[in-house]
Amino acid sequence: MGATKDGKLTAIRVKTLADHGYTDAAANPSKFPAGLFHIITGSYPFAAAFVEVDAAYTNKPPGGIAYRCSFRVTEAAYTIERLVENMAHQLKMDPAEFRMKNFIAPEAFPFKSVLGWTYDSGNYGAALKKAMEMIGYDALRKEQAEKRARGELMGIGISSFTEIVGAGPSQTFDILGIKMFDSAEVRIHPTGKVIARLGTKSQGQGHETTYAQILAEELGLPSDAINIEEGDTDTAPYGLGTYASRSTPTSGAAAAVAARKIREKAAKIAAHLLEVSPADIEWKDHKFQVKGVPEKSKTMADVAFAAYTNMPKGMEPGLEAVDYYDPPNMTFPFGSYICAVDVDKETGQVKVRRFVAVDDCGTIINPTIVDGQISGGLTMGFAPAMLEEIPYDADGNNRAGNFLEYLLPTAVETPKWEMGKTVTPSPHHPFGAKGVGESATVGAPAAIVNAVLDALQPYGVTNIDIPLSAHKVWKAIHSKDPH
Repeated sequence: MGATKDGKLTAIRVKTLADHGYTDAAANPSKFPAGLFHIITGSYPFAAAFVEVDAAYTNKPPGGIAYRCSFRVTEAAYTIERLVENMAHQLKMDPAEFRMKNFIAPEAFPFKSVLGWTYDSGNYGAALKKAMEMIGYDALRKEQAEKRARGELMGIGISSFTEIVGAGPSQTFDILGIKMFDSAEVRIHPTGKVIARLGTKSQGQGHETTYAQILAEELGLPSDAINIEEGDTDTAPYGLGTYASRSTPTSGAAAAVAARKIREKAAKIAAHLLEVSPADIEWKDHKFQVKGVPEKSKTMADVAFAAYTNMPKGMEPGLEAVDYYDPPNMTFPFGSYICAVDVDKETGQVKVRRFVAVDDCGTIINPTIVDGQISGGLTMGFAPAMLEEIPYDADGNNRAGNFLEYLLPTAVETPKWEMGKTVTPSPHHPFGAKGVGESATVGAPAAIVNAVLDALQPYGVTNIDIPLSAHKVWKAIHSKDPH
């Protein structure tokens, strides 16, 4: 990584070995691994970047380190945020100030990175500023200086990451030639009840709630009147599944656009019922109103019954629509995480004192579900940073074949997460949403590792490979200070 004397980043060069075993890695590096190649520049407007990946066939599982991670963007975010942190220290600049100086400016969006992706929207400085305010950054730095003067080890780490999610644009993504856009089928019955079928499958993310809320907002019907059906291969419409934080950006968008198609037809039925021209009808306050005469209105439930009983002459009965949503671009959620740790130099034990996570996933549909996604993701980001590893011996045997050797985080080890939000809607998405399911697993590891290595600055320790076990940390300290 390069930077000018005044702290402006200029270029980045990364060479890595990929052991995920993809067959097309060498033949088509532009698709492997997409997140690493295209998001390695992170939240910064590098003028030049170069990434080289050597692919190898191995017996190792995808991901290599942990059972749960976004194995493509996680590595990219970890790489760039570790490099940025080290560069800040080399330039003797505060890591937060260094990032603020180098972030892509909010007015630069949509921003085309030097590696070819167009970031849809962002305000990285606002997210970091909010995280700093939540954690009391200046007071923490003062406390750190006081502790160092007493020989105590305290560290503060930052991770300001940009994600790339919502795989679906057909011009960019496919699986064995099958395009990755998604579709939705939405039908309103005469009773005002709704059946919506989608091509994803919830794995605990709350799709049933989220999709119902999207359709309730678009159709002006209560969410408990909306039945979500997904994952039934006998009835599900075309879709490429649930992964890579793509469900809301693709299927959620398809559901919204299908609902808007229904509204177009419903507006004509409402005009018929209100005995006015369709041009005189507007959708406002979740109902069809006569422009300038809001007391003359019809609800979607009124229109739904009429769609089967009192249609305008020549109109086909029923109220349903299908949409195949081919996204024009990915979505780019982002966040800034700040972690404060204490390190026991006698044992190498690391204690996470505080962890503040500020995320921006665009328009938020259900805050409780988003917080649940982030909370779980933070735990799964904490895990590879501190606990989880799949080691192999010289003969390729897995040395972590049980849960005594493979350490999962429990409620005992997991810190208390403090979460905040900024909202920067995606300009190309039907309702401005971005994915969020993987964001925390992407941003958390670098923040934790940066905090630990910040604590070890007095010893000149600049890197420890994750996971940061107490033994590794102790060894790093005592290799520099054997006393």
